[in-house]
Amino acid sequence: MNPSALFIRRPVATSLLAVAIFISGMLAFFRLPVAPLPNIAYPVIVVQANMAGASP
Repeated sequence: MNPSALFIRRPVATSLLAVAIFISGMLAFFRLPVAPLPNIAYPVIVVQANMAGASP
């Protein structure tokens, strides 16, 4: 049987499944641990060119 035919023939079950997936996604989203000020190490590139006799 075609999987899409099952969802087309049973729209109420399809709606309930979509609502259940949405609610479980919202619960998972709000249970994620979030730090207010996370420690982030930003990448840094330093370029240094020296010339003899020149001042900085």
